[in-house]
Amino acid sequence: MPTPNNLPAELSSFVGREPQLAELRRLLRRSRLITLTGPGGAGKTRLALHLAADILNHYPDGVWLVELASLADARLLDQTVATACRITEKSQRPHVEALVEGLATRKVLLVLDGCEHMVDFCADLTSRLLRSCPKLTILVTSREPLGVPGELIWRTPSLSVPRMEDAGHPELLLASDAVRLYVERARLGRPGFQLDESAAGPVAQICARLEGMPLAIELAASLAGVMTQGETLDRLHDRFRLLTGGSRTALPRHQTLRAAVDWSYGLLSEPERELLARLSVFAGGFDLAAAEAIAISESIDARAVLPLLSRLVNKSLVVADHGETQRTRYRMLDTIREYAADKLQPGDEHDIRRRHSSYYVNWCSQANAELRSHEQVVWLRRLDDEQGNIRLALEWSIAEDSVDSHRLIGAMYRYWSMRGHLAEAIDWLDRAHATSASDPEPRSLAHLAGAHIRWLQGDYEAAHANALICMDLCRELPLSSTHVTAITILAVLSSGNGDWITAMHLHEEAFQLAWQLNDPVLVASSLNNLGLIAMKRGDHEVARGRLEQALTAFRQAGDRFTIALTLDSLARVNIKLGANGEARANYLEALTISQQFQDSANVSISLDGLAGLEILNGSAQRALQLASAAQNLRKASGVEPIPELKEQIDGTVTAARAKVSRDAADAAWKQGATLNMEEAIRYATGAPASKAGNDGSPLTARETQVALLIAEGRTNSEIAGRLKMADRTADAHVEHIRNKLGLRSRSQIAVWAHKRLGKA
Repeated sequence: MPTPNNLPAELSSFVGREPQLAELRRLLRRSRLITLTGPGGAGKTRLALHLAADILNHYPDGVWLVELASLADARLLDQTVATACRITEKSQRPHVEALVEGLATRKVLLVLDGCEHMVDFCADLTSRLLRSCPKLTILVTSREPLGVPGELIWRTPSLSVPRMEDAGHPELLLASDAVRLYVERARLGRPGFQLDESAAGPVAQICARLEGMPLAIELAASLAGVMTQGETLDRLHDRFRLLTGGSRTALPRHQTLRAAVDWSYGLLSEPERELLARLSVFAGGFDLAAAEAIAISESIDARAVLPLLSRLVNKSLVVADHGETQRTRYRMLDTIREYAADKLQPGDEHDIRRRHSSYYVNWCSQANAELRSHEQVVWLRRLDDEQGNIRLALEWSIAEDSVDSHRLIGAMYRYWSMRGHLAEAIDWLDRAHATSASDPEPRSLAHLAGAHIRWLQGDYEAAHANALICMDLCRELPLSSTHVTAITILAVLSSGNGDWITAMHLHEEAFQLAWQLNDPVLVASSLNNLGLIAMKRGDHEVARGRLEQALTAFRQAGDRFTIALTLDSLARVNIKLGANGEARANYLEALTISQQFQDSANVSISLDGLAGLEILNGSAQRALQLASAAQNLRKASGVEPIPELKEQIDGTVTAARAKVSRDAADAAWKQGATLNMEEAIRYATGAPASKAGNDGSPLTARETQVALLIAEGRTNSEIAGRLKMADRTADAHVEHIRNKLGLRSRSQIAVWAHKRLGKA
């Protein structure tokens, strides 16, 4: 006998969500109340209905849908639920009593759809029903949890969005649920629509820009009959005016994107609305301290921010993420952020953006100091997270507060150099220097940043000019680390130009000033540089002593990034002293540290050093592979080696090529050029190869063979014959490949194998 129910028939295909459906089916076996939360348009209702239809046979006494979105009077809630469950009461008893009596012994699934506008009343009803009806299970959709005991809150995720690097391959794009939804809905208005190469790129960008939000994607796809995908993409800058083509029979809040967000906004209190608008100034997320810094107003004090922010999270307008830094970050979907920005009062916007910029100027100054501490890896990741906000602060300060723009650049240059963002750094520097900042202290910081970044790029003339300006400005100020660092850069530039005498005098001056400042890191930096000067003079024992002193100080400070640089220097001295084993240990430790920072520039230096050691060990081909890998990483980083290192690198390559045939040398060089950073480090250290292939594939060796044969057009039976396995084993391998790669068809596997494995 079929399960009694009132579920509506699906009028369009249900796309994707297989992992989510599987998880929800599992959760329903151990929880009697699950609330699907998420912003408007996230697909909560459609997911709940599809899930309910999928598990009808588990609830023999009925699966009942109660649509609450159109119910305006909460006093009618009990009656509405009872009516949906086909429970009638002829006496004058309250409807809730009849409902409890009717469900008390029945195994029923009750779907309460759209509870957010009467969440308190729904909470009271569900709590009473669950206490009184032991076989009852309730599935709720709401933009806000009910907040009752036993409730399992399940955030409805966005649809999977495509990888932009797959944009030229329509078959691979169809692995994305968002793209498949777009294509299927586009075909409703344009039956002949195909995801060909001309449409693939714009569709991928549309789905990514809309962050996999089902309602937004369906509305965008509905335009396929009246405009091209490229035209739709061009107009997404005003998504609320563009995405208005929903079904006339749908609920009003599902007919346009704006209506979907209007519904949520209308349920907020005035302080919640004000905070939401102010939070729209952030880009890429924010933490609680940042929210407190910009949110304070006449109606919101610092203590109120966390409770208000928590309510916005509960109402699915803000997302709380717990990342690698063990700190909670908050973010809004772009659709919500753009809506909230429109609610920002024009008179408040300038003040809020000023607060935002000022906060990040001060925050980056703290971060810059921490980049020399034991916590530098954590702060690097925090700086990675804040790049969107820092760029906004730079844009605003360059236009509105040139002093702050110079301070911010001065605080950021170490991060930019550590992450290899040299071109971006130069762009900000040039724009800031074009402003009319007069305060010498922030100007000196910005010119120091310019000297350091341009030195890394190999532009010695421009770096020298920036360093001299910094020195001139520092003369107007008390002695500072900025002054000492400017002298150090001038010394490094002098040695790069072959003027070792001037370099020695400048490094000695920097050393004395660092002592005056009682700055152990600056003292260690000067010792490192004086060690290199001693090595140049041939005083290798003196050089090693100074470098080991510097290394000890950096270890005490916890500055692992600089430890790696110093280890490279120490390795070069050890080679001069014939201590090749110690040199190798230095390079290997430097590699390990540099990999932690993803520092391709210093990894390349260590690889070049190890290549030199391989020449001494008689392994010319291995030396060429390491040198080739180093060259590729160096190109990617944009960092030019200092002249002395360049001579060493060229000498290694020349010596290695002289020891083997031309063909063997070319082959080794070509092999080295194929290695990414992780592969090059594994090769250099002798670590075992990764289980994943060169492309990062999760496939096993056997699955890779199967994928390649699929790319050749082989059937499962033919694959089984070729690999001498049973047909069912081949079938299982193909299914495993689909699941691992998130692909749905053999043609997608074939394209994937061609692109990732180089086979057709």
